Amino acid sequence: MGSKLTNFLSWKPLEVGEAATPLSLTADDGTWIKLNDFKGHLNVLLVFFRSVTDADTEAWLRTIDRARPALEGLDTAVFGVHTSRTDELRAYRARIATEFFLLYDPLALAARGFRASGRVRPFCKDTVVLVGKDGKVCMSERGRVDVSAILAAAARAEGKEPPVVEPPPPSAASGAIRTPGKPSAAVLEVDSQGALALLGEDDSPYLLVDVRTKGEFEGDRSPLARHIPVDELPHRYGELGQTHHLIFVCQGGGRSAAAAEFMTSVGSSSIYNVVGGMSQWTGPRERAGRTSA
Repeated sequence: MGSKLTNFLSWKPLEVGEAATPLSLTADDGTWIKLNDFKGHLNVLLVFFRSVTDADTEAWLRTIDRARPALEGLDTAVFGVHTSRTDELRAYRARIATEFFLLYDPLALAARGFRASGRVRPFCKDTVVLVGKDGKVCMSERGRVDVSAILAAAARAEGKEPPVVEPPPPSAASGAIRTPGKPSAAVLEVDSQGALALLGEDDSPYLLVDVRTKGEFEGDRSPLARHIPVDELPHRYGELGQTHHLIFVCQGGGRSAAAAEFMTSVGSSSIYNVVGGMSQWTGPRERAGRTSA
């Protein structure tokens, strides 16, 4: 029973030689990172990590950062991946003093594709995946993988001997490899009146998207809103018919902010989050089928 439950709650890492899952996420500096941009040019090391409060995780990430110059010498770019928002990841990277960028993975969607998340709850599991220049998996291991194993895998991908890593001096400059891609559009904030003004413009291109649960939406909603729960958005945003000029709303503004961040991570622009959500909505409302001003 125990092994069956473990197999249900987890899944095996990707197989070496398997084509890597597509990835398109926003980095903590606002850059839009697409895995396909590296194909034919660089290997990519993806370090999925679960905690931003655990000292052992911080030590592990610092160890990988110390190996970054050696990895760059092996034509390998390094990225961390976590579900925290970009501003939180930016603060975390500054606190632990690492150079490689951290990617925002809302709802652990990318982690799921790389078998680096739980099957039930949306979080990243400590996992290392190395994707070669050909777009295929060179290494996929669960846990806080030792940096020597990571270097060995990168060296094999380049047909070289693994380098010896020595801690760089404090004044050492960052490596030459920087991430390609274009800056993602920032999520814009708007209050209820501002959202209504955008929606009320002549030939307005904007759509209002409510990302609360079905029960919340049916109990009290704006008649202007389309409904897609936040955890279903990564699979259903195509139903909106557009990926730009979207206004997201939830009950208080937290879930809608995550939804808005997700849309920018896939290249959308003109994305708004309603501050205060439906708790401060001043426009028309429908409550159990009745419309009120």
